[in-house]
Amino acid sequence: MSTDPDTSGLLRSILPPKRLDRLFDLCGAHGWKLIGAGAVVGALPPVFGLREGYMMTVLSEMFLFAILALSWDIVGGQTGYPSFGNMAFFGIGGYATAILVKDAAVSFPIAMVGAVVAVLVFAAINGLIVLRLRGHYFAIATLGILLAIQQVTRNLDITGGASGKILFDVPPGIVFYYFFLAVLVVEMAVVYYLTQTRFGFILNAIRDDEGKATAMGFNTTYYKTAAWMLAALFTGLAGGAYGLFNTFLDPQTAYNGAWNVELIAMALMGGTGTVAGPVIGAFGLHTIIEYVESSFVGWQLVLLGVAIIVTVIRFPKGVVGTLRAYANEMDYYERGGMAATDDEEVTTDE
Repeated sequence: MSTDPDTSGLLRSILPPKRLDRLFDLCGAHGWKLIGAGAVVGALPPVFGLREGYMMTVLSEMFLFAILALSWDIVGGQTGYPSFGNMAFFGIGGYATAILVKDAAVSFPIAMVGAVVAVLVFAAINGLIVLRLRGHYFAIATLGILLAIQQVTRNLDITGGASGKILFDVPPGIVFYYFFLAVLVVEMAVVYYLTQTRFGFILNAIRDDEGKATAMGFNTTYYKTAAWMLAALFTGLAGGAYGLFNTFLDPQTAYNGAWNVELIAMALMGGTGTVAGPVIGAFGLHTIIEYVESSFVGWQLVLLGVAIIVTVIRFPKGVVGTLRAYANEMDYYERGGMAATDDEEVTTDE
């Protein structure tokens, strides 16, 4: 899909296409350095005086949403299976950690290990079912699993039922700040590495045409399941820490329907199928939502809906995808485009 003429005109006035193309090449050549630099920059605010409070909470949630958006993109963007049930992994990770910490008096690190095990077992079991489906059938099935597990949690005594669990004696906020940052950096590194390997190429082949990928001899079930469980792993880690970070967990919080839409919107806005896109989308959209929640209470969901509509209609490839398409198209036309091909054909005919 070509870049819209109006969009191209706006972008051309802000950033020359050649400079943008060089920027993409530079980022591609120094991906590992950029991830490392991002980790250092993210670690600096507490060092230079950021204390627990509103701003640290906002930054911690930015890292959290970036984890969720990038995890969704492993399956939804890289593999082409749009899941609407990733918050099920988040909730299971949160409840597993809360139960182990509060009821079993287990330390936070060990509880996180237990949460990861619980999430991976759950992902393996339901993955055998839903990954047999494709397209909208897959999306609806994952949403059904999310609603079902939420209702089950609501009716169990061990989870506190509808009342949830209040968590005391939790680590200080700075621990979660660095925890979410560390998980995000590790996830970005893992996804970036995989995009350059056979594994990542096959996930993209499944996204583009699973039938052809199967015909080429690839075991698509294996690769889909691996991507599914990798997404569950990072989502479960985020959920496990969030329950303690929030000091309270109930079915509505653990399986937050609004967040389920937000994390997808973040990936779409930033650009699916990329490493930076979901992270950029998460940082940008969460910043806007935080502003709206503080200045225009009650309008955040309206903003989210408008953002999704505008993204789908005007920027279907997201920020990163739109900029990349723009740079490539400008380079193509500057080199003569189809005119060059036509000239070659005329010369050949003569």
